[in-house]
Amino acid sequence: MKKFNKIAIIGVGLIGGSVGLAVKRKGVAGEVIGVFRRNSTLSKALRCKAVDKATLDIKAGVKGADLIVLAAPVYSIPPLAREAIKYAKSGAVIIDVGSTKAWIVKEIEKMARASGSVFFVGSHPMAGSEHAGVEFAKKDLLEGAPCIVTRTINTNAKVLKRVVKFWASLGAKVKIMSPAMHDRSVSLISHLPHMVAFGLAGAVPIKDLSYAAEGFKDTTRVASSDPHLWADIFLTNRKEIIRAGKMFEKYYSNIIKAVSKGNYSETVKLLKAAKSKRDKFMYGKEG
Repeated sequence: MKKFNKIAIIGVGLIGGSVGLAVKRKGVAGEVIGVFRRNSTLSKALRCKAVDKATLDIKAGVKGADLIVLAAPVYSIPPLAREAIKYAKSGAVIIDVGSTKAWIVKEIEKMARASGSVFFVGSHPMAGSEHAGVEFAKKDLLEGAPCIVTRTINTNAKVLKRVVKFWASLGAKVKIMSPAMHDRSVSLISHLPHMVAFGLAGAVPIKDLSYAAEGFKDTTRVASSDPHLWADIFLTNRKEIIRAGKMFEKYYSNIIKAVSKGNYSETVKLLKAAKSKRDKFMYGKEG
């Protein structure tokens, strides 16, 4: 069911491309326009059919768009929003897919209010992989994936409802929360795991990697993610990531302490508690 006549996606990589494919698959928009920085990426997106049309000109891309999706790295999102707002039609809705929200929402809400003609709602589809690039985009990437949509005192209720319906129409499971609550929760379930994976992969000497098997590969999979993208995320959510890191450090230290003392029962207790949480998350029941 068509909800928008024209959707413009600025930054058509893994997530932006997957949004484009899902929009086209579900018939959510009459036309999907991709806005790019490089011709090489533009060509890839057209070959993948992630967009109907493509341009390197942000003005041409957002012209007449009912919905503008900002799918670039975190630090790039506010500057792109500023450009998009200049050329967006009155009543246009702007959303983003950034992995941090408080900083992005604060910056773009100021711009949207100053324009007096566009609306902004922060979003974060919790989907993706360690791969980047539109060639890895999937039409069903958002199916069943959590998607957090943020609400503040400045959020227009009708626009919020439209944005929630948009993500739901792509198959996502939508949860509404404040930007601050988003950043605290995601620092634990997404940002911290990436930081731990990077830390583990960086700590192991190269000479020992030749013996590594599936356990190491599984645990460090996300350490193959784009370092520039994740540096953006870590640095724009510093307070919550530091807090999350301290929580991890405390539990990890307890395990180390129990092992150093040779305390079998305490070691099992700590491992069992951790296993129980993961089993409940994975299988809906405690192990």
